[in-house]
Amino acid sequence: MSTLKRLCHLLSLALLLVVLSGCSDKQTSQPPQSLKRLVEDNLVAGLLAEDASLAVTLSRSRDLSVWSLPEGKQRFHWPATAFEHPGYQLAMSGNKRYLAYGGKRQITLIDIQQGNIQLTWQVNGFDDYASISTLALNQSGSRIAIGMNEGSVILVDFKAQQFSLFKQHDAEVAFLAFGASDERLLSAGHDGKVLWWVSGNGEIIKQFSLPQRITSLAFDEADRRLFFADNLDNHQLLAFDTGEALSQLNYFERYRYFRRARFIHRGDELITATSKQTIFRWQVATGKELARWQLTPFSMGTTVMDMVSYGGQLITLSSDGALEYWGLGAGS
Repeated sequence: MSTLKRLCHLLSLALLLVVLSGCSDKQTSQPPQSLKRLVEDNLVAGLLAEDASLAVTLSRSRDLSVWSLPEGKQRFHWPATAFEHPGYQLAMSGNKRYLAYGGKRQITLIDIQQGNIQLTWQVNGFDDYASISTLALNQSGSRIAIGMNEGSVILVDFKAQQFSLFKQHDAEVAFLAFGASDERLLSAGHDGKVLWWVSGNGEIIKQFSLPQRITSLAFDEADRRLFFADNLDNHQLLAFDTGEALSQLNYFERYRYFRRARFIHRGDELITATSKQTIFRWQVATGKELARWQLTPFSMGTTVMDMVSYGGQLITLSSDGALEYWGLGAGS
């Protein structure tokens, strides 16, 4: 064998060892502890309460249902004909009292403790033809933030009967969340910007950015951790106050799309969901993958609609209307 061929052979072996070494660290997918399919239809939207006591499903046929968990008993149901407009967006208040149901330009507020539709109104951004892209309700349900596809954010205070309109983004608003005090809002958009701002006057306090549209966002306000990712495999895992990078998620693939994200265990760990069926658990300090789970598919294109952690479990709601529980104990 010539010197050149021998060198190429050695390089190939070295590359193979690197690949095998990377694959050897790959986590085995863990099975769910339990599975229950709430509806036998694909979902347009779905929500879980923070304490995993309620689920909300909006099916492709526009049937809206509220479910008591973990038993999965239907608590309220509204057919598509109950609404003046087809819905695409949902938001639940932190106290689980109110649900916002959003269409293209209309919003309906529902009392989900009593099962009553409270009111319906039309919204307009800076552009008369703008449509609703995302919603957020505060803890009590007394305030709603409405993101529009032309970058504006509408704030409505029901008690004070006040209405505010801010142009915070240059493209569609993809994420909205109230801070703990209601005086702050976190927003992210297709302009690649993540903004922390004053809800009263729109003043921007902090700004972060990535090159492309933001596809996932997680904020742990108590422990000051922030994660966001765009659609070109860029992501940031930061200490919120300083903007200092905590780590980079360590994965072998050249490309990974992050659809959902959530901090757990006081911000020490991060859960992310891909655009398909896989969910990952990460150590924030090192970016190391700790575990992975695979959703149970009932159709093509199954993905996560929402996820929460409660009582030592991760609970996921899939686009197939399936509720799955996954262990978060040591080593899981």
